[in-house]
Amino acid sequence: MTKARLLPLAGAISAIVFSAAASAATVDFHGYVRSGIGASVGGGDQEAFQAVGAGSKYRLGNETETYGEIKLGSELFNNGEQSFYLDSNMAFSVDQANDWEGTDPAFREFNVKAKGVLDFAPEATLWAGKRFYKRHDVHMSDFYYWNLSGPGAGIEGINTGFGDLSLAWVKSNTSFNYYDTAADVVAESNEKSFSLDQNIIDIRLENIAVNPNGNLTVGLDYAVGNPATFKGGYVNNGYDSNGKQTAKEVGESDLDDHGYMLTFEHTQGDFFGGFNKFVVQYASDAMTAHGVGGSGLGVSTLSVDNLGGDNFYRIMNHGVVGIGENIEMQYLLSYNDLTFKDGNRTAPNDQYGQPGGVLHEDQTWISVGVRPVYFWNDIMSTALEVGYDQVENAFELNGSMVDSELAKVTIAQQWSAGRGYWARPQVRVFGTYAKWNDESKGRIGGAAFADETDGFTFGVQMEAWW
Repeated sequence: MTKARLLPLAGAISAIVFSAAASAATVDFHGYVRSGIGASVGGGDQEAFQAVGAGSKYRLGNETETYGEIKLGSELFNNGEQSFYLDSNMAFSVDQANDWEGTDPAFREFNVKAKGVLDFAPEATLWAGKRFYKRHDVHMSDFYYWNLSGPGAGIEGINTGFGDLSLAWVKSNTSFNYYDTAADVVAESNEKSFSLDQNIIDIRLENIAVNPNGNLTVGLDYAVGNPATFKGGYVNNGYDSNGKQTAKEVGESDLDDHGYMLTFEHTQGDFFGGFNKFVVQYASDAMTAHGVGGSGLGVSTLSVDNLGGDNFYRIMNHGVVGIGENIEMQYLLSYNDLTFKDGNRTAPNDQYGQPGGVLHEDQTWISVGVRPVYFWNDIMSTALEVGYDQVENAFELNGSMVDSELAKVTIAQQWSAGRGYWARPQVRVFGTYAKWNDESKGRIGGAAFADETDGFTFGVQMEAWW
C-alpha cells in the first residue's frame, strides 16, 4: 500500500475512533489475521494444493497469503429500549512475498443495526448496509456453504414462538466476459465485460427445537438476475471436435432467469463435548454455480453458466468433538452434485456447421477430512490434518472430461493462547505433503510442482482472531 493510500485510510480510522470518543461511545475492536512464511521442497515459494474444480481446500499448512480483517464498531445510541450500532470491516490480502506489498483495502462491511425499533417485534433487529449475513462455514477448509454477504437490508430475530424468523434482501453483482460477434469468439479478440445485477431474497427460520440440545434451521433463498442494460452478445461455448472455439448467443432474457435454494441444517449441541451439524441443500437454475462454494459464495453466484436449468444438491456432516481429555477433532464429510441441463450430451453444430463439442457434464465433488489436535499442555499442541477431494468431470482434457483427485496431509506443532481447538492467537510450524492424479498434472501445485504429481511444502504461520 502506498503512502498516498495509507493516509486517507488512517484518517478514516482516526475519524471513527476520535468521533466516537468525543461522544463518549465505546469503540469495539475486532478482527482476524493470518500470515507467515513458507517454501516448497526442491525450490520456489510455498504453493497451495487444491483439487481442480473443488470449492475449497484443507487449509492447515496450505495457505500462502497474508489476509486480515479489521473491524471497528460502536453503539451510537441507547436509551434503554432502543439502540443503534454501527459496524465496519476493512479487509486486505497480499502475497506475503516481501516487506512492502501494496493493496487497496476491501470495505466488506459497513452497516447499522437497530434494536427495539419495531413495535410489532421489539426483540428483532432492523439492519441496512454491507455485512456478513449469517454465514455458515467449515473452518478446517474455509468453506462457506451458506453465504449471502453483501449490501442489503433486513429484519432478523422475529420471535414466532417456535423459532426465530429473519428476512433479508441482499445484492452481489457479478461480471462475465462476452463478445459482440461469433467471429470474435473464435478469434478470441475484442472481449468485453458486463456486470450482472443480481438480487437475492433470504428467508430463514432458526433455533427450532427438535430434540434435547438440538435445533433446526430452515432457509429459502430466491434469486433473479436484472440485466436491464445488456444488449446481447456471444460467449465461449467450448471447443468443437476440430479444436475450434464455438460461440453461444446470449441475450437479456437469458440473464433474468430465477432460481432458488433450500437449506436444512440440524445442529446438535453438547455432542461429545462439542457440536455436530448435518446439512442438506438443494438449488436450481440461478442459485447453482460451477465450482460450487468457490470464493466464499456458496451456491449463490449468478452467471451465464448457471441460468439454464441446472440442479444442485449437497449433503454434508461436520463438527468438532472431544476425544478423551487431551484430544479435540474437527471432521467433514461432504457430497456435492451439480447436474447440467445439457449434461452428458453433444453440443449442436457450431456457426460453421461443424459438430459441436461436449457441453457440460454432470459434476460431483466429494470431500472428506479430519483434523485431530493433541494438547501437550495449556499452550502447546500437535495437529494432524488429513483431507481428500475428488471431483468428477473436473475439466476437459484431449476432448474428454476427466476427474481430479487430491490427497493432502499436514502435521503442525502449535503454540496457542490457551487450551482448546479454537484457542487463538496461534503460531504453528508445519509440513504439508500432497499427491494428485496424473490427469491433474500441471493444474495443481503451481510452478514449483508443474511437472509433478506430488509435492511437499513447509513453513511457519500465525493466526489470530479477537
